[in-house]
Amino acid sequence: MNDAHRSKIILVTGASSGIGKRTALALAAQGHVIIMHGRNPRKTREARDWVVERTGNRNVHARVADLSLMSEVARFADDIAASFDHLDVLVNNAGGQFGSVRETTAEGHEKTFAINTLAPFLLTNLLLPLLERSPSARIVTVASESYRQGGRPILDDIELERSYSMPRAYGLSKLYVWWLMRQFDARLKADGVRNVTVNTVEPGSAVTALQRESIRKSLWMLPLLILWLPFIRTAAHGARTSVLMATDPSVEGVSGEFWGNGRRKRISAKWLSEEGERRIWDYCAHACAPYLGEASTLAGRGTGENGVVA
Repeated sequence: MNDAHRSKIILVTGASSGIGKRTALALAAQGHVIIMHGRNPRKTREARDWVVERTGNRNVHARVADLSLMSEVARFADDIAASFDHLDVLVNNAGGQFGSVRETTAEGHEKTFAINTLAPFLLTNLLLPLLERSPSARIVTVASESYRQGGRPILDDIELERSYSMPRAYGLSKLYVWWLMRQFDARLKADGVRNVTVNTVEPGSAVTALQRESIRKSLWMLPLLILWLPFIRTAAHGARTSVLMATDPSVEGVSGEFWGNGRRKRISAKWLSEEGERRIWDYCAHACAPYLGEASTLAGRGTGENGVVA
């Protein structure tokens, strides 16, 4: 069986609801081995059972971790490595959006940044050895068109201790994770790794638990959401580009790009910054240093003047 048609082992984070759940459903329907991650044990088990019932694919596994904590990300990665000898696709789908007041995790990180930026950075690094054992692995990370709402990056206040607002925190976290995935792509290529691709996707406006959490903590958002409802699509529609980039043969070998609505996105040059990418990478590598150990050849590498690994 060629790679386009073989059964793949696929991990989808944030799969207990919304876009992640629909992504897992579509991929399970294709006959793949699916690992569904969630934070809540009951919801994650129920989501797994729902996918199995709808697809008839019993090779669907539930795993639980709080990805706002880097110690939990590391434990989760160890759990995956102990259970599977390789990984074909990592879909970094989990995300968070919080309220008008800055919140920090038990480890001291701003919550939006921890879940949307640090967690995919650390998890991708820790799972790289498993991905490199695949004949053709794909890393798919869900960002958002909201990267434009954060305004100019504040690289001397990355976790917004002095300049927090909910739109800024969310928008910048999605810009930064896109930058990190560009760095993963460049560093893998510089290391001569040819069997792992890295792409970022945006799902468009879709109904997910993300809005419920932010509205609960920032009631001023409710009128805006009501006005936006005619433009919001279903979670199933939001999952389509993630599914495409995870398994479709038409994008085999495609790497380092941003996709939305099933096609490449053209990003204005004003959102690109080689220096910014390096500084965000270095900041995340420092923040995650206690958990990285020897697992990755990428996190500790420096970059040259053009953003390429030195």
